[in-house]
This record gives sequence, C-alpha cells and structure tokens, in this order.
Amino acid sequence: MANPHKSRFFLFFFFICHFIFISTPFPTVLANAKHEFNDPHEVLLHKLEELVKNLSEVVSRLETKVLKEYSKIDDGVGIKDEISLIKYDGRMKNQGDEEKKKGVSVTKYSPFWSERFRFMSALKLGSAATCINILPFRDYEGFSKYVGVGDERGRVYVFLRNGDVVVEFYTECESPVVAMVSYMSVYKNESFVVTGHRNGAILMHKVYERLNGEELSSLVMETVGKFVEGNRLPITTLEVHHVGRMRYILCTDLSGKVQVFREEGTLYGSAMPRSRPLVFLKQRLLFLTETGAGSLDLRNMRIKESECEGLNHSLAQNYVFGATKRSKAYGFTSDGDLIHVLLLGDIMNFKCRVRSKKKLEINEPLAFQAIKGYLIIVNTEKVFVFNVSTPHYVRAGVPRLLFSASLDEIKSSFLTYQVMDTNKERVQVMPVIASDRESLIVLGLGGEYVGMYRSNLPVLKGESNTMLWTSPVLFFILFLFGAWQFFAKKKEAFTSWGTDDPFSSSSATNSAPLGSNTGERPFIDSSSRSSDMVDLRSNGLRGRRYASPSRYPS
Repeated sequence: MANPHKSRFFLFFFFICHFIFISTPFPTVLANAKHEFNDPHEVLLHKLEELVKNLSEVVSRLETKVLKEYSKIDDGVGIKDEISLIKYDGRMKNQGDEEKKKGVSVTKYSPFWSERFRFMSALKLGSAATCINILPFRDYEGFSKYVGVGDERGRVYVFLRNGDVVVEFYTECESPVVAMVSYMSVYKNESFVVTGHRNGAILMHKVYERLNGEELSSLVMETVGKFVEGNRLPITTLEVHHVGRMRYILCTDLSGKVQVFREEGTLYGSAMPRSRPLVFLKQRLLFLTETGAGSLDLRNMRIKESECEGLNHSLAQNYVFGATKRSKAYGFTSDGDLIHVLLLGDIMNFKCRVRSKKKLEINEPLAFQAIKGYLIIVNTEKVFVFNVSTPHYVRAGVPRLLFSASLDEIKSSFLTYQVMDTNKERVQVMPVIASDRESLIVLGLGGEYVGMYRSNLPVLKGESNTMLWTSPVLFFILFLFGAWQFFAKKKEAFTSWGTDDPFSSSSATNSAPLGSNTGERPFIDSSSRSSDMVDLRSNGLRGRRYASPSRYPS
C-alpha cells in the first residue's frame, strides 16, 4: 500500500518542474524542437521533460492504488486510518499496525480444574444466584440428594445432582436471599429450610418428599412461618443449634446483633456483641468475630468476648471452619492476610489464637468454603484452591496454594462462546459457594449459572490421627501400658518364692519320709481320716486319735 507522504512529495516535485518548463517562451521551444539539440541547456531541459512525464505517470498510478486501498478499508471496517506499506513478502512495515493486527487469545485451556474436580451438572437460573445450601437429604449411597439455590428475586430453586430442577419456589418475600440454613425434621424425608433476606426478613419453609401413585417421590416446598418482617438490616448469618429435641435458630444482621428464635418462630432472646460475628461453630455456641472470638450462653443470653491472639488489631472479613477439625478456621483480614486460626475451649473458657499469616493478592469480595483437606476461595473472577492437610512437621495447617482457575475457564467446559455473554454475567455482587464438607462443591459461576462438582483431590489419611499422637491421650496410653508391665513384674516377684499351690503332689512326696520313723506320728491319709471321724461321731466320744505306726518299719 502506498505512502501518502511520498505521493505528496512527487506532486510537489511535478509542479516545480512544470513551472520551470512553462517559464521558457513557447515559440522558442517549438523552433528549437525542429533543430537538433546542439545546446547543452536544451538537452538538459529535454531530459527534465521526460523525467516529469515519467514521474507524473508514477504519481497517477500510486494515487489509483491509494484510492483502491481506501475503498477496501471503508467497505470492511468503516474507519480511515494510516495505511501501512506492504512488502512483497507479506510482512508489515508499520509496527503500530502490526501490534493491532496480532491475534488476541480469547481464553486458554487449563486442565487444573477439570482434572481435580469432576463435573456433575450445571443449572441456569432466571436471575443471579445469591445463596447456596445443600439440603440434608441423603440417597441410598449416602450422598447429598438435593441442593437449594436462592436468587436475587427471593426465589428458591431445588435441583438434583444431575441438574434436574424439582422445585422452583416463590417465597413471600421478593428481596434477595442472602443466607440459608437447613436441618432435618423429626419425621422421615422431611426437613426445614430457613431463608434470610436482604431486607431483614427471616422465613421458614418445609421441604418434604411425597410419593405419588407410581411409587416415585416428588419434592414439595411450602412456607410454614415468618420469624421477622422486612424493612430491617440485611441478614448475614444463619445457624441451627440443637438442645435435646429443641432447636434454636441463631441469626445475625449487618450490625452484629444476635437473635435466637425458637422453632415455632417466637423470639427467645437477643444480645449485642462489641464486634460483629462472622461464623458460628456448630453445637458449641462459639463464634468468630471481626476482632476475635465470642461465646453465647443461652441460659441468660449473655455474650462473652475476647481478642484473638496474633491478629494485631486487624479486622477479619471472612471466616470458615475446617472440614475435619472444627477448632481450625481460615479467614481473610483487612490487611490482605490469609490467616489460620485455632478456637479452643467452651462457652465459659475459650481461647483464640492465630497460627499463621500469609499475604494474599486477591480482589474482593470473597467467599470461603472448606472440604476435607482443602480450602476454596472464590471471588467474582477466579477460584483459588489451597491445601491445608500438610503434615505437622511442615508447620501444620498453613494453607498452600495449589492452583487457580478463572470462572470463564470453568464455564467453557459446558458452554460455547456464542452462548456466554460476559458483559451480562459479570454483574454479580457476591460470589457464592457451598459444600457438604466432604467432596461435593456447588459453585456460582457468575450471573445465572451454577455448577456442581465432586473433588478428586487426594486427602492425607494421617491428618485425622495427627492430633491423637500429639495430645495427652498418647501419654495416658503409655501410662496404662507401663502400669500393666509394673504390676505384672511385681506379681512374678511375689510368686518366685514358691509354687502357687501349697498342697501339690510334690509337697506330699517330700513330706512322706517324715512319717517313716516309728517314733514319729505321721499324717494319715484323708480317706482313713474321714472314716475315723465318722466312728467318733457315732460313738459320741471325741478324743485324740493317732495313726498306728507302720507294721513293717523300713
């Protein structure tokens, strides 16, 4: 393609030569043209004329090529820009246009997620997913059967592992579902689901399986109660606490206020801690806050709080308890640190301590979830998988990053690029993820898509037994073994002085020579002695009797 600067130069040179040519008188030129060019000046002028002709032809050709190239660009793109000169070998001479025309990678295939997490099913909702909860129903193999997903319109979807939607339930509240918890009922194949909404409403729903005529079960969901009306602060946490047959619903709002409801919906009590609770420890009434830890006493609704040792006055923003050890928790602070926390004790005496800190460059907001041996962190763009099952001799519990994968890469396994609308799907406020604490993961993939995966990651079996060999249980077992050895040896020492049975046959044979002498009175046989005793009792006289000496002395 021609350069417009060079074409302008040729036009300028053509005008100069033409001006020189017309400056000479026209009749003189015609007269001199009839004669031979004897004057050197005339010869030079004639050569210049030929040169101007050639240049004019070249310029005209270049202009036609330029017009053709411009017309091609206008038809294809509709933008007039600087045109690069193309060499005959096909290489671009303009580096700026070369960078613009390079191929851009839309996505890269990453096998990390697909090799470590097996795809089970995916679901497309009518709106963005805001909350996920795995319902406590189990199939004949012991796996989770149903998954509940709340959306931004206040609806709850319940679907199977294969992706079939069995219930699309419209709650009485149109506010987004931001918290959800479920627990089994006393009746078989029945559970309760409690939903917390952004406007502060708390609703209870009953989910149960109903058999139809074909002996196939169908799931039914209905609202059975309303704990709190709307027009309040958003609900942040929901938890269920069991006390015998009684069940209490614990909830916290954005201000940190803790409310406890009975199962029938009445308010049991409320308390206001100094720091906002982030996560509750199941069945312990212990919780982690932004600045430390706390406990709740249901008898008098009193909260006891303490700072977390090693937090160094930074605020925690996310927490999740480990899947195997309930005392271990992992969180993210306002300083950008990924922390490993231990929460030990009971509601009367507890202690919180930070075991490790690690800088983590990751964009917020975040969602935390734990499975056996691993920690999963999700933001609006990527998924990060950490290994937390490291043996104790390599600094126990420190999360180690295994790999990360973008949500677009995960979606590309079951979606085509013609279907994916990135501009629409990235309008998601909070990332969502849930797990059954074993290997099942339900992940919000942005926008309306939810995927279900099962982990293929290996789990160290030594992790569950590590605390046993580092706890006082080991010393107690060793003490019992030592005591058993001590008393066993002591018994052997007591019995080494003689035999256990003093009336053995060997002692009788050793005492036989004592009665061999005629002057001594040996012991008689037991049979003869018993007959003598019978005779004495029959005669009524009891006196001393001695055995007669042997008739044949030796």
